[in-house]
Amino acid sequence: MAIDDNDPRPPFLQLADDLRRGIESGQYPPGARLPSIRELAKTYGISPQTVQNALRELRNEGLVVSQQGRALFVRDPERVASVESSLSDRVADLERALKALAGRVEVLEANRQE
Repeated sequence: MAIDDNDPRPPFLQLADDLRRGIESGQYPPGARLPSIRELAKTYGISPQTVQNALRELRNEGLVVSQQGRALFVRDPERVASVESSLSDRVADLERALKALAGRVEVLEANRQE
């Protein structure tokens, strides 16, 4: 796929969408190494910085992981679900702790003003 100049999305989002489709279709299965930044830049006719922005999108979505000095690899979807579930549980725990702490602070402030 080439970057479409008539597409209202920025080039990095077009690339991210194309790579996402490749991951979802199995073109890039879990554990597969993605093409290098230079290869993608050449293939799509865009700058390496634009490729890096696209890859950052995929990393933020948890679709790929980077190994410094090596490459980017497709993450196993089952591990992504596990991580998301774990993060969701941790956020819920933090929200409960924060609510309890807010209640304790409220009591302390009320006692101070008496």
